[in-house]
Amino acid sequence: MFGMSKGKVAFFGSMLLLIIIFFSCTIGINDAGQRTVVQYPNGSLFVKFAPGWYLKFFGKTDPYNDVLTLDFGKQKPGEEVTFAQHGVTVRYQDGGNGTIYGKARFNLPNDEASMIKLHKALRSAVGVSEKLIKPVVEEGMNLTAGLMSSEEAYAEKRAIFTQWAQQQIGKGKFQTELKITTDVEEGTGKRVTKNIPVIKYGENGFPIQLESDLEEYSITISGFQITDWDFEEKTLEQISRKRQATMAIITAKADAERAIQEAITAEQEGKRNVMTAKYAKEVEKERAIVTAQQQKEVAVIAAKQKVDVAEQEKLEAEQKKFTAEQYKQEQILRGEGEGEYKRLVMEADGALAQKLETFKFVMAKFAEEFGKQKWVPDIQMNTGAGTTGGNEVSNFMNLFMVQMLKNLQLDMGIPSGRQTN
Repeated sequence: MFGMSKGKVAFFGSMLLLIIIFFSCTIGINDAGQRTVVQYPNGSLFVKFAPGWYLKFFGKTDPYNDVLTLDFGKQKPGEEVTFAQHGVTVRYQDGGNGTIYGKARFNLPNDEASMIKLHKALRSAVGVSEKLIKPVVEEGMNLTAGLMSSEEAYAEKRAIFTQWAQQQIGKGKFQTELKITTDVEEGTGKRVTKNIPVIKYGENGFPIQLESDLEEYSITISGFQITDWDFEEKTLEQISRKRQATMAIITAKADAERAIQEAITAEQEGKRNVMTAKYAKEVEKERAIVTAQQQKEVAVIAAKQKVDVAEQEKLEAEQKKFTAEQYKQEQILRGEGEGEYKRLVMEADGALAQKLETFKFVMAKFAEEFGKQKWVPDIQMNTGAGTTGGNEVSNFMNLFMVQMLKNLQLDMGIPSGRQTN
């Protein structure tokens, strides 16, 4: 442009603009997480699934997110949400209304034929969201609510509600049939007969499902969550009254069962005490029996010991008696022997030793006593001539000895035939 004429500058600028317009009309770029449907000027369609550039040759392009997210929660949706609404309004089997909040994610088809079919039917991502996914979700949620009462959805069937809703949205609506039920009307107590819809099951035990609109276009659910529930005020009041009544019944039943249980416990406690006392007595009885048995055994052992002692004493007495008899016999024999010995000795020497002993004893006593006598008088008077006191003493001694020897029958002479040394 330096030194160029204004005409040349305009020419080159126009050419650059044409090049940019040409490339923008003939080349497109598909972002990650998206697919683009390209309709060429001749009417043919092409789907670009992979990220990157593609040739569009002045064709029309419609981008779609690979995953469409429906946020029907209470809070303001985030940036990743494709489309949103404030909850899904449902009507339950008993006529009560409510609102359900949550989030659902849907995967678009990954084959070109299904994607082109979807594009031809709904023309854009907004059309898929508003004309297909949203109605299917609302219908599935309401069909599920129609299979249960408000109270059941509130209390006991929340988990099954999520399961049934996801099945009907993704795989098709449940085929239902009417079932006649009889209930007692609250407040009046009248019995009311109703026809309520229930799921119809096939021979395989699984619910029979109609054709799914999402499956027709190969759209699948990748996530489904229910985050909150709202019920109308009268439904909540009704649920509260029923809950109070139920709690009262449960409390009364629990009290009754507790009373029964306490009675059973008391009875069992009484039986246990009786059995405890019984077995305590049995223990005492067994202890007494064992003690008596022990005493009996001890007495038997003691008696046996006494018998053994008596037997031993008897044996000892017999032994002593035998020993005494033996001693007696010995003494008798010894006495007889000594007597015979002494007899023979006496016969041999005429009992000389005994006689001599006796003689010695007598003479000793005689000498003792004789010595005490006064044979010589203190005053002697002459009685006549030739008379002496000594002769009288000598005569007396001779006579005494002769008499003693005679009494002892002791012969002091030497037997004939014997010689002295």
